[in-house]
Amino acid sequence: MSTEAPNVFALEQGERSSLTSDFSWTFVGNAVYAAGQFALLMLLTKLVRPELVGQYALGLALVYPVMMLANMQLRSVMNSSANDRAQFGHYLTLRLFTTFVAFVVIFGITRILRYDRELTGVVLMVGIAYGIETISDVYYARLQLHDRMAEISKSLMARAVLSVLALAAATYVTRSVIWGIAGVAVARVIVLFGYDTCERTHLLRVQPKWNLLNSELAPRFDASTQRQLLWRSLPLGIVVLLTTLNSSIPSFFIKHGIGERDLGIFSALGLTISVGNMAVVSLGQSAFTRLSRAYAGGNLTAFGSLLVMLLTCGAGLGVCGMLISKFAGREILTLLFRPEYAERADLLPWIMAAGAVLFMAQFLGFGLTAAGFYHSQVYLNILANVSLVAACYWLVASKGLLGAILAMLIAAIVQLVASAVILASAMRAKASVRAESLETA
Repeated sequence: MSTEAPNVFALEQGERSSLTSDFSWTFVGNAVYAAGQFALLMLLTKLVRPELVGQYALGLALVYPVMMLANMQLRSVMNSSANDRAQFGHYLTLRLFTTFVAFVVIFGITRILRYDRELTGVVLMVGIAYGIETISDVYYARLQLHDRMAEISKSLMARAVLSVLALAAATYVTRSVIWGIAGVAVARVIVLFGYDTCERTHLLRVQPKWNLLNSELAPRFDASTQRQLLWRSLPLGIVVLLTTLNSSIPSFFIKHGIGERDLGIFSALGLTISVGNMAVVSLGQSAFTRLSRAYAGGNLTAFGSLLVMLLTCGAGLGVCGMLISKFAGREILTLLFRPEYAERADLLPWIMAAGAVLFMAQFLGFGLTAAGFYHSQVYLNILANVSLVAACYWLVASKGLLGAILAMLIAAIVQLVASAVILASAMRAKASVRAESLETA
């Protein structure tokens, strides 16, 4: 039996790390991780043909939404469920089950689309690599709840460095994308069992060596508990699925409408957004628990002030990206990739414009999740994705890659406006209820 309190996620009392400290660690960890993701694609562009890079991009476009649906944002659910009596092992078991189901679904999609053996192998290997990552994420949730952001960052950095080294070595020797991604999967397994699941990482007592996992970190099965967690988390899984489709939908239109070569170029250019997204995720994750506590406690002033600060940062990041890409885009693409990628430097400012709006929409998404508005996000993301599909249908065929980027911009604007309307209405309603309760008291 676990020796933890009935609510295994109950927050410990005492002095907590500051937002600045949490952000610093999270930013560094996500910076190294994002740089690693960037380096993976950059190495592929230099070691293999653009068509093979396009296969990798297509694998990501197919795998990422399915895995994110299986993810169900359990990390956010854990950190916003103050009255949750489920134990960590219940969350872990649910994550293992949904990850397995996701992999089966991915394989089924490759059969339905009748991909050849090579492309199917790439897609499945990407699925394995990301499946391992989702398991690490559930351990990150426990660390985050206990304000151990430094340990999360160390894991991210180790995973990024080892993944880059493994992919570089495997791809250089074999000139095969499949073996390169297999190296990434092995690197992630090493970090998962070598660091993420260790007692020392979680500040737990060391158990006998013949136990693979500490009992407090091991899976626990309870059908009733897992059903409740699934039902509670599924709306967020749908939300993150719809969100990830923002990047996947244009890839499918490009692949089937223009070709794998253009898809490879588009994917490389799109990675520039990841530089700003790194800061967005770092700030959002660092501020999430504070947003949740402020909203739950009725402190709407603190909640709104923190959101305004985040939105300002998102807009600033996008504007900076637009300026840099306008004046130095060609040189940056030539340095990072190859000359054929730099030929489309004219697209970079448009990508960063879409990124600026998307950054702000992401911050509002953190606010909605912290406030417990799960189902509302399903509807607004459906609206955003419908607009994205429609825009891609009309623009990709006529304007090529620029059309895909314009479609992304349109969808991001729809998501931002809808999120702002929902959150503003919710805050007004909560403020009204709080005012009435104070008058009654």
